[in-house]
Amino acid sequence: MTDKFQFIPSLFTSLNFFFGFFSIAKTVEGNLHAAAWFIILAILCDGLDGKLARWTHNETPFGFELDSLGDLVSSGLAPALLLYAGGLYHFHFLGFVICFLYLFAGGYRLARFNVLQAGDRSKGYVGLPIPIAGMTVSAFWLFKSSFFQNVAYGWWIFLILFLTFLMVSLIQYDWPKLLFHGSWKNKIQSGGLLIALGMMVLFPRHSLFPLFLLYIFLGIGNWFKKVLRGETSFIEIFLRTAKQ
Repeated sequence: MTDKFQFIPSLFTSLNFFFGFFSIAKTVEGNLHAAAWFIILAILCDGLDGKLARWTHNETPFGFELDSLGDLVSSGLAPALLLYAGGLYHFHFLGFVICFLYLFAGGYRLARFNVLQAGDRSKGYVGLPIPIAGMTVSAFWLFKSSFFQNVAYGWWIFLILFLTFLMVSLIQYDWPKLLFHGSWKNKIQSGGLLIALGMMVLFPRHSLFPLFLLYIFLGIGNWFKKVLRGETSFIEIFLRTAKQ
């Protein structure tokens, strides 16, 4: 049974590459709206390939590294080009440098995850995962196209520098889980997650950006709580990162 379905995770990894490259092509053509949607499709495929690999017991080091390369294309390069073409090219070399910093931070974040955590997601993530950053960029484009046709370029710069910092930071993020057993807190959080997922499916252009911002800021708040309670050691994570 395992061998029979071993191609499925690789198929979604390939789709991650494909939609990421298609987004870049659409950006070059000037169709930035389509480029944003293809980034979202690529990241959705990226989220499925890892889960399918675990479900079918087909996780391999090669597949893990290939998945990271796909993330760099779809969640790193494609959003950086979207931001540059979307307005940061007006800043000439400065805009180029800002978009490059985002791309470099994404590559650094992937390399640190591969070495420091070796694919282990059980204790969360150190730094904002690059797929979340890429999804936030594309969601911002769709959101502003719906509500604010003319957004000051300063907001573009702030967003990309903010995401760049979070990716290379030591702030820890937990992946949301549906847990309807145990405490009422778990049930309430799971119910809220289901509502958020429903909003993303029904009203993606309007809800994706606010909900991803909520996830980002909740992660920052939860991380600071853990630091203050002594549950997370900032120094320990820093030293582990510096040794790699």
